[in-house]
Amino acid sequence: MNPLLYIRQFDQSLWLDFISRPILIDGKLQHRIKEEALRGVTSNPAIFAKSIGDTADYDSAIKALALQGKTTDEIYTSLAIADVQAATDLFRPLYDSADNSSDGYVSLEVSPELVNDTEGTIEEGLRLWKAVDRPNVMIKVPATLEGLPAIRRLISEGVNVNVTLIFGLERYRLVTEAFLAGLEDRAAAGKPLERIDSVASFFLSRIDVLIDPVLEKIAAEGGEKGKVAEGLVGEVALASAKQAYQIYKEIFSGPRWEALKAKGAESQRLLWASTGNKNPKYDNLKYVNGLIGPKTVNTVPVETLDLFGKEGKAAVTLEDNLDKVKEVLAALPGLGIDLDERTQFLEEDGAKKFKEPFAKLMESIEKKRALAVGEQVDDAKFELGQFQVPVDAKIQELKGKDFVPGFWNKQADLWVQDAAGQDSIRSFMGWLRVAETMVEAVPKIETFVNEVKTAGFKHVVVMGMGGSTMAPIVFKSSFPQGENGLPISVLDTTDPGTVREIEASVPLADTLFIVASKSGTTAEPLAFGDYFYAKVKEIKGDKAGENFVAITDPGSKFVTDATNANYRHIFLNFPEVGGRFSALTYFGLVPAALYGLPIGEILERAILMMRACGAYGATDKNPGLEFGAALGVLAQQGHDKLTIVVPDALHDLGLWLEQLIAESTGKEGKGLLPVAGEPLGEPGIYGSDRIFVYVGYKDQADEADASKLEALKQAGHPVITLLMKDAFDLGQEFFRWEMATAVAGAVFGINPFDQPNVQAAKTATDKLMKAVEADGKLPETEAPAASENGVDYYTAAHGDGASGVLKAFFAQARPGDFLCLQAYLTETPAVSASLLELRQRVQQALHIATTSGYGPRFLHSTGQYHKGGPNTGLFIQFTDDNPQDLPLPGRSYTFGTFKNAQALGDLQALHDNGRRTLRVNLGNDAEAGLKTMLAALELK
Repeated sequence: MNPLLYIRQFDQSLWLDFISRPILIDGKLQHRIKEEALRGVTSNPAIFAKSIGDTADYDSAIKALALQGKTTDEIYTSLAIADVQAATDLFRPLYDSADNSSDGYVSLEVSPELVNDTEGTIEEGLRLWKAVDRPNVMIKVPATLEGLPAIRRLISEGVNVNVTLIFGLERYRLVTEAFLAGLEDRAAAGKPLERIDSVASFFLSRIDVLIDPVLEKIAAEGGEKGKVAEGLVGEVALASAKQAYQIYKEIFSGPRWEALKAKGAESQRLLWASTGNKNPKYDNLKYVNGLIGPKTVNTVPVETLDLFGKEGKAAVTLEDNLDKVKEVLAALPGLGIDLDERTQFLEEDGAKKFKEPFAKLMESIEKKRALAVGEQVDDAKFELGQFQVPVDAKIQELKGKDFVPGFWNKQADLWVQDAAGQDSIRSFMGWLRVAETMVEAVPKIETFVNEVKTAGFKHVVVMGMGGSTMAPIVFKSSFPQGENGLPISVLDTTDPGTVREIEASVPLADTLFIVASKSGTTAEPLAFGDYFYAKVKEIKGDKAGENFVAITDPGSKFVTDATNANYRHIFLNFPEVGGRFSALTYFGLVPAALYGLPIGEILERAILMMRACGAYGATDKNPGLEFGAALGVLAQQGHDKLTIVVPDALHDLGLWLEQLIAESTGKEGKGLLPVAGEPLGEPGIYGSDRIFVYVGYKDQADEADASKLEALKQAGHPVITLLMKDAFDLGQEFFRWEMATAVAGAVFGINPFDQPNVQAAKTATDKLMKAVEADGKLPETEAPAASENGVDYYTAAHGDGASGVLKAFFAQARPGDFLCLQAYLTETPAVSASLLELRQRVQQALHIATTSGYGPRFLHSTGQYHKGGPNTGLFIQFTDDNPQDLPLPGRSYTFGTFKNAQALGDLQALHDNGRRTLRVNLGNDAEAGLKTMLAALELK
């Protein structure tokens, strides 16, 4: 049997004397717990100096904390506590088990600077105990004379204590006395003694390292003393340990102990520490094989643990040769060796050995902290011409109202004055500081990613709508797949052709499906989840849930459903963060991490922007405030078509911006219309309603766009330029745009966090779906205004044939209007090319802005602006006959019927809000139908 497992037969526990973030994340610690019977972990300042200070594993977290204004000490404490919490969570099942034998603990040491400070040790011990907030943490306290009263006090307060730096037997007796007195104090106060655990860490190899050279020198001198000394070389540490065990047995018996035991107390076990061999002449398992016995712990470094697993001899040895133990200890004074004096030196030297690496660690963190706080975000370039003056005035006005402090304090009257609106605003401002929370969650997410990869998954499909999928789309298109990442697909349409395409392109049994729904009631992601769950169940039966992950808000019905379906994991997001503001939450970051991106770096950049925007104190310039004020003022001046220009490498950023801006600002007849994916042209094709915002890379030339933007600026159009260092700066841009959108909402005097008109399309769709369930089909629609070559045109605009209808529809266009193409179709290159051609032709002929989106995606994004923004839109809705339809499990209708109902429901909501609409049904071949329509279109 493996010695690591067999040693448990003798009631000794092996703990690992090491902790680092990588072993928590990559599953190695979990493996040791499950497969090697590891029973606990100890840490110390030297270990943290090695794991934190000597690697880059913590750099992003250090920077993120530094940017939040944390001190060097606060940064260290935060990192150490996070690691200890993660480790205690891994050991919690062992701690909770009936046969844990007081195991499952992770130790965290008070600062080595407090080694001779009783009150400071008590204060920090209590603070760390509360901060870790886990019952299976032990606070390490040195066994100095000043530490003894602290041990007693902490035990009396119910804190588990690992007493460290014990070298001598008399000091060990004092340690046990402090432990017992602490229990007695607690009992006298009427407090329970159950589950208060402590270990006394007796350090070994350092004793021999100190004493052996003295013994060898005496031995070399010869004579009787030399002969005695020669026989003691390498024996003092083991003899001290074995004698300590005899003292342990003496103390934890008899009336005093029995009285405490009767009240539920557990004994303070001896823990053998410093058990890695430091002398090449000795057996490397000297301090493990020689000290096996019941009710003891041996904490060993990684190398020693692995060696014991291969070569260890699991047998009780702790009480072997006790006569020799007495001889060894009794012989030392005769050789002029005062063991108490020597061990006092070891105590002082041990404290020094912890202080030095700790000081080095703090120096390393301080250097990284100083570098982080010196970083700045790049200034945006505003070229606003005549509009610069009113924009500057608005910025000063907002500053005069203390907008920024109020913003960070969630002061809702900055936006609206009615009580209900203010309550709504306050309840959806969790996005302000969610990046801070997510920094703490990074190890948890990365641990999950490692678990998924270890389980053999080969692909990820993210399934959701709107805010739950926009950020993953941007991450996927803006970054190459990470070296250790998995390929990702995103499903955010009920179009059956797209669902079929996803199904055919992934290995179902080895694909992880993420069902993302904030409310847990959104129809589309739940339908996707049901469909693919049924498909995986056909392959894996009752284990289908292993392939599914939920991201949703706490308390949603979906949490219950996912739990009942045995989903692999449920990530609970934040109710106070709206979907379109959720890029930096689990919705965006779990897919990004699975794709192989270092999400800590993305969050670090976001917090850099938060800092620049006043999150941690006043700043001279505020990128979010300045940008938002510019957008708001320009829109009020008639420049409300926010035209987003990006290089090819950022081609999907517009999807995320569309939802954020349109859904936040498009209400009460006001708003900014984001225009994405529209090719940049010459100044003559644009009306006077544009704002051009370029988002690109600082070191990547984009001459084609740069020259056109210069021409637009010269023609009097306002141009704003935002340049990133690299794609990780998306983290900072997400926050910049979120704040700017909120500021623009304040300029408009609207609530930017609600979406009052989105429900209209959902309600209309629900009504249609009830008709489907009752009648088995959708209600009949009115007759088309024209039908030609298999394409039907439905509109209130009248004309002769397809050309006449199209001409009449576009005759309604006025300066300042926009065209919106809503394609309830399978997204293909040919379809996208035809839609782009239509946009370009309209733009050239009518000089109005054009937007385009695939349905039903935009129902959860720009759909709010379509119904609640200014009535300046001409809407063309494209549908087809769903030639690749698919049934939906557990429902009486198909994906195609569901999609058609969404299209008709959206059309009804547009009609109810007085919008100008044209529905074009393209028949069985959408690509051919679009070409037919384009052929009939005549624009002048």
